[in-house]
Amino acid sequence: MPHGPYQPAPGGPPPNRSRLLPHLLLGLVFVIAVVAVAALVTFRVLRDQEDPGTGGPTVLSRPVRFLAVEKSEPGPCKPGLLSDPSSAECLQVGSGMTIGRVADIRVRPPDAARGRTSHVVAISLIRQDAQTFATMTTKAAQAQPPANRIAIVAEGRVLSAPAVTSPITGGEIEITGSASQFTKEYTEGLVRRITGR
Repeated sequence: MPHGPYQPAPGGPPPNRSRLLPHLLLGLVFVIAVVAVAALVTFRVLRDQEDPGTGGPTVLSRPVRFLAVEKSEPGPCKPGLLSDPSSAECLQVGSGMTIGRVADIRVRPPDAARGRTSHVVAISLIRQDAQTFATMTTKAAQAQPPANRIAIVAEGRVLSAPAVTSPITGGEIEITGSASQFTKEYTEGLVRRITGR
């Protein structure tokens, strides 16, 4: 065997550690990115399944109807009229719309800076329902009481029947009332009644 300079082993030069480091770092960055994306997807799935009172897209457990109030009278309710639990009135309702899901539903706390003295149930309708609701609320806002109200009905029961003060054209609904009635507990209960959960 001849003597002389070192001869590389067959198959190429020995690995250079300074060249391996960038490849290892690149692999590490890739693994971290995959873990981060998996965590984000998991968070998004969990957020969509969280309690509907905390907001986010929500599929309602049964259809909810928004129906125009045509007439109201004191109880006890005659056949064909629906009892409004918040006012002890009996409501005759007309046409309206049915929804099966919302883009968002949550309770918002009082906000003095915005002039909100009570808790609020905030609902964002999906785009397909927003236009129909805009038409309903435009008509209700121009009507005299009690036809200025829209009843929220599920399984034949009135959940709430708020008055409409102005047309709601963007699909963003706020159901509110006096601070003594629209407490945190009341509004959270209303969200549960609307979502059926």
